[in-house]
Amino acid sequence: MRQNDPKPVDPAVKPARGLLHKRTSFEHFELTRFSPSDDLGEWVEHHWMILYDLGTRPPYTQRNLSHPNQHVVIDSRGETGIFGAATGVFETTLSGTGRVFATKFWPGAFRPFFGRAVSALSDSWVPVETVFSRTSAELQHEFAGLNDPLGMAERMEDMVRARLPKPDEKASLARRIVQFAEANLELVSAGELAGAFGLGLRALQRLFDEYVGASPKWVIDRYRMLEAVETLNAGAPNSLTDLAYRLGYFDQAAFNHAFEKLTGAPPKAFLAP
Repeated sequence: MRQNDPKPVDPAVKPARGLLHKRTSFEHFELTRFSPSDDLGEWVEHHWMILYDLGTRPPYTQRNLSHPNQHVVIDSRGETGIFGAATGVFETTLSGTGRVFATKFWPGAFRPFFGRAVSALSDSWVPVETVFSRTSAELQHEFAGLNDPLGMAERMEDMVRARLPKPDEKASLARRIVQFAEANLELVSAGELAGAFGLGLRALQRLFDEYVGASPKWVIDRYRMLEAVETLNAGAPNSLTDLAYRLGYFDQAAFNHAFEKLTGAPPKAFLAP
């Protein structure tokens, strides 16, 4: 394997997060992730592919909580394009046999490719040719005839390299701030996050609109909810009240309200059986 080749994600890398009812999810599809080539590591977080074969089983609707990232997605169902984060719950229905391949960019990293505020992509998508030299139809045709996920990752990386922008300090700053919010779940306000980096609140909000595609408060709340979902997927926590306090909520009632408003069901409904 060459230095600049995609490769399977190191087992030490944290697992995929945000799948609601994760145990049921993996009864319906297989998820594989690939690290990017070394030269693209500052831009691409990883590639991923989903394979599913439901046979005669009924269609399955997967529900996820999106992260603050943009993806280039190739979907055998024809849903190919560049997708921003879903600010609510993202839903997709699988039926029969199919597969999906995607390249996930680091938070902040897609803005230099896109050339304008990535908030335009949130809850939306555009064709691949909006940004890159390849078209959605071309990529989908290649994907249909290629039974080699690493080979598909190489083709995606060649496409990204052909459009590679100059280093962008604001993109790097946005990524560091998002990662700080992910690592510090006790944060509850955008003002706290701005202060941690010596920024004014309005400056942070403008940076996130341009480079992240969601507000600082949304990012803070989303990582708290992602942690809640993973805790529930792993089994019952010591108590939902303890979980609420750990995530910075005033009490369990406030946590329950926020969780149910986002997912449509109370936290206890997502506990692994």
